Amino acid sequence: MDAGIPSWFAALAVLMAAAGIAMTIYRVTMARQMAEDAGLDPDRATAMTLLSDDGLDATYLASSLRGTGPAAGAQPAGRSANERLRELEQLRDEGLVSAAEYEARRQAILDSI
Repeated sequence: MDAGIPSWFAALAVLMAAAGIAMTIYRVTMARQMAEDAGLDPDRATAMTLLSDDGLDATYLASSLRGTGPAAGAQPAGRSANERLRELEQLRDEGLVSAAEYEARRQAILDSI
């Protein structure tokens, strides 16, 4: 009877380690790309992704709020800034967006001019 570690167990451990490394590389790459697309600091996005469980989600949210990330494509093209600002103001008046959301989106619209 062999007293060593079974070869299938060692292979499984190596496979799990490789999967963990691959997933970390993927998460960091995605965070850096989202940050760069939104004009945010990619190094801070990397740190957030590596140091917290929800770092990739936080980077996605920050890039979306910035108005140039993956969710920014939801705005119909061709609308003037004036129309977008009026619609945003109406949403705020109806209580559908908070004051903080209103200010963030308002600034994003003004920055796009």
